[in-house]
Amino acid sequence: MTDLSPEDPPLPDESDPSSATPLAIEITIDPQVSAPINQGQLRRVITAAVKRGGFHCGEIGLRITNDPTIQELNARHLDHDYPTDVISFGYSAEPPTIEGEMVVSVDTARVRAQELGWSIDNELCLYVAHGSLHIIGMDDHDPIERAAMRAAESEIMKELGIVEIERFGADVESLSREPSA
Repeated sequence: MTDLSPEDPPLPDESDPSSATPLAIEITIDPQVSAPINQGQLRRVITAAVKRGGFHCGEIGLRITNDPTIQELNARHLDHDYPTDVISFGYSAEPPTIEGEMVVSVDTARVRAQELGWSIDNELCLYVAHGSLHIIGMDDHDPIERAAMRAAESEIMKELGIVEIERFGADVESLSREPSA
């Protein structure tokens, strides 16, 4: 039996999921990132995404970096020598607890947001939703999985009030594409 001083919090009962530590989200912004980052919004995206998988405890790390850094990470960890939008690493996923981390490129988000004509904040939210869904176990390698992931991304973004996702979300080619009549 562990001796606890009166100031120590009680130890969690591991058989009771409600006693688990709440979801901790750590956001790191690399020094070379000069764009303002809405950390509160990104936390809400992560929280909404992991809830879809039945998770509400654990730790998720988010690093916001630039294209040269994400390219180096992509080459080192995935043998892809090019910049990308998001890289995610899921470490443990046993409801209600999730652990993982992701890295997103603000440079890629800036370029893509400009191409599409929507905000860099919304593009970053989409990357974070996508990475979080990978961490909870979703994938997008075949058409059925991809459709499910795109639907989940859309639902998360709409839940957060980003209704423009239908026009600017993943797989959209350009802003010049007008909605069908």
